[in-house]
Amino acid sequence: MPIIGIIINLNAKKNRKMPRDPVKIYAKIGGERVIVRATSSVAEIRAVALEFRKRQISYLGICGGDGTMHHVLTHFFSVFGRKLPPVIVLKGGTMDTVSRTIGLKGKGPEILRRMIVALDKGRTIELHPRDTIMVGDRCCFIFGLGIASNFLREYYEGGDAGPVKAVRVAAKGIAAGMFGNQAGTLFSRFCAGIEVDGERVPFRDFLGILAATVDNVGIGFRPLFRAYEEPGTYHVIFAGFTPGTLVRNIFRFKSGKPLRHPRYLETVAKNMVVRAPGPIHFMMDGDLYETADTLVVEAGPQVNLVRV
Repeated sequence: MPIIGIIINLNAKKNRKMPRDPVKIYAKIGGERVIVRATSSVAEIRAVALEFRKRQISYLGICGGDGTMHHVLTHFFSVFGRKLPPVIVLKGGTMDTVSRTIGLKGKGPEILRRMIVALDKGRTIELHPRDTIMVGDRCCFIFGLGIASNFLREYYEGGDAGPVKAVRVAAKGIAAGMFGNQAGTLFSRFCAGIEVDGERVPFRDFLGILAATVDNVGIGFRPLFRAYEEPGTYHVIFAGFTPGTLVRNIFRFKSGKPLRHPRYLETVAKNMVVRAPGPIHFMMDGDLYETADTLVVEAGPQVNLVRV
């Protein structure tokens, strides 16, 4: 009998707001088909991965947001390698961006109910392969430098994160760009030498860099229109133009249309090396990081996402 191992991030926003204990909710829905474990910190994930490997689960259910996916996949890939079972995204976070890329409908409990019915009736499970991005030993679907990480800093400032605040921060940035106000952290630029698959990017001053293996990066934006073009790669965009240029072309980026500009470059890649004169601030699936003066961004292992 196929077993679903479910890992729940108790700190995820929607899980915190559940009227009852999410562990009991998912255990009751899944019955003998599920093993449910809850975590309150990243440090607890590896032990769950080791247990699930020993129990030989057939599917991995992840209940949390995009950041939870990022941390769980990082630890589970380190334990399972490339034999990771198909992943059921049970949502539970603020944005749940990755689930949108496969058109997954409903809340976590509804998704699990549909999965249990499908297994009980012997239906073929619909799988959507998605590549990942690796930075060191960390795994993600969306990676960014410059405006991507700057946006998240402003988004997280003061708490109360959610889609409404994300739109508000974006609108504030658009207004600032329209009126030439480039002050503040959102439009802070950075200087770096970058090589992509051995080829040097022809400019060094950047507003931002965004790479992903999924086309939807949140709040309706789909700028990575080549994310699914070639297996084992990611789509990456380099923006060296001004904030005003970004604002004037915002709907092109939102709908996934390329831009013709001498300081804009996009390509699919397997390897990117970033060398900067100082610390590099970057984001992975909504989590913020800092490293020294060199960063290597590589195509990572593939994961199969379940759609029911």
